[in-house]
Amino acid sequence: MYRLLNSVVYLHLTIFGIFGYDRRGVSIISVIIGDNPGYGYFAQSPAYDVALARALRTFPTSLSQVRRLSVYKPGIYSCPEAAALMPILAMEVDQLIRNNPGDFTVLITPGCSLEVIALGDFAREWDVPLMAVLAMDLSLTNTQRFPTVVTFPSSDQLSLVQATLALFERYSWSIVSLLCEDVNLNRTDNRQFYISTCSGFINVFRKSSQIDDLHVLYFGADNEGYESILQTAGTHSRVILLFVATSWRLRNVMVTADRLNMTSGDYIFIAPRSPSVPTGDALQWQLNLTSDDQAFTAFQSLVTVSNPIPRWNVITALINEICSQSQLFYNRTVTMDNSAGGCSINDMTISAVEVMSSVTEVLSQFSSRQLKTMTGTNFRKSFLNRTFELDSRSVFIGPKGMRVCDVDLYRMNATTGEMENVIWRSQNGPPVNRPVCGFRGDRCIGSLEKSMVATIAAVFVLVSFIFGTGIFWFSHQHMDGSVWWLLAPEAMHLVSAITHSNLGTFRSVKRP
Repeated sequence: MYRLLNSVVYLHLTIFGIFGYDRRGVSIISVIIGDNPGYGYFAQSPAYDVALARALRTFPTSLSQVRRLSVYKPGIYSCPEAAALMPILAMEVDQLIRNNPGDFTVLITPGCSLEVIALGDFAREWDVPLMAVLAMDLSLTNTQRFPTVVTFPSSDQLSLVQATLALFERYSWSIVSLLCEDVNLNRTDNRQFYISTCSGFINVFRKSSQIDDLHVLYFGADNEGYESILQTAGTHSRVILLFVATSWRLRNVMVTADRLNMTSGDYIFIAPRSPSVPTGDALQWQLNLTSDDQAFTAFQSLVTVSNPIPRWNVITALINEICSQSQLFYNRTVTMDNSAGGCSINDMTISAVEVMSSVTEVLSQFSSRQLKTMTGTNFRKSFLNRTFELDSRSVFIGPKGMRVCDVDLYRMNATTGEMENVIWRSQNGPPVNRPVCGFRGDRCIGSLEKSMVATIAAVFVLVSFIFGTGIFWFSHQHMDGSVWWLLAPEAMHLVSAITHSNLGTFRSVKRP
């Protein structure tokens, strides 16, 4: 009877597990601070909604117990300010977790790296997985401190740095200048990428054995006079990296470089770029789509380094759904650029979709019983070394829990005016690492002075040789009593002898 009762209970639990009556619920909590038009609450939330709705249509049974919650702090904040507020929001998250002890909780946040670092410490103590949409700081791959964090930045620093270092290695470049725009995160355009990426490049370059000399220069975002900063960089290196937030300012920098005669092939400019929006901020060298000879010349010395952009032409339906969701449920009109006063569909929006889609794909593969014993650390392991084939693009999470992206290197084709394969304008090949005459020309002197110095040096060497030889023979003959070197020329006769050896034939001269 006891065995029969156990069998009945087991059968009952199995049936409940199959049909979902005893399923453990799943709470996906988005944690968002601020209303940044690119990645704030009203920009990200519609993307989460649409991605989850699509996942529920794909996995209606396995995701039937999933619900989405939000913890949100309105306002406009810089990255450090938002990070300081994160402990307050963490208290609200903690309360939600306590109110739903039977749920498996997953956190998603579009916050900057400082925000994710702050929230990641709480996630470790809760043993709850934390999915970061944009954060790209390499410290987040420290599994001892952040054992539950997975980061999904669509443009990761590590791949950009590695690609740039590979370019340096190929052309033996080890002396580099970095020009970093000192930007204000309260502005509406996409600048967070450039602040973080500049900092990441600096940290890696300072530790890299490939870099012999590194110079870092900062300049104001609203400064239209770039002559001084470019001239300073040119006196330190021939390889110059530009971290400039907008295409318009990047164009101004390159045109200024052309006026300073820095785009004739002696210098190379490398600009890490962020995937941005489907219709705006494309890298344009032309001014008002008219003939622009100076910019055309300047951009031939520019190489861009970037990660692949979403397949915008494939995800038109997805974009339309996000726009409709934003209008109907959040009363926000979505634009297709980074204009102020609204929300925008951009690469960060698509990244939000990709995070939610990846999370729901992993959740759909676990049974209710597996979720009951699931930990945040083990859930994170399900993402490692895994590729998610999504409509927008492929998403690969590397072994350290950070998205690893491909890298595209582009340079403008002088014939078509399009950005394509990297080639060099100079007929002498890529710029040298260190000019023969130095970066300031102080290692070379004028040709006339050079000739005079060479002549004087040759005469000095000849006189020194004759004088030294005379001293040697004088001392030698003084010892053996011979004074042959004092005889008149006619008293000397030379005897030529041909000597043969296994080393060849050579002529020697003997004294009488």
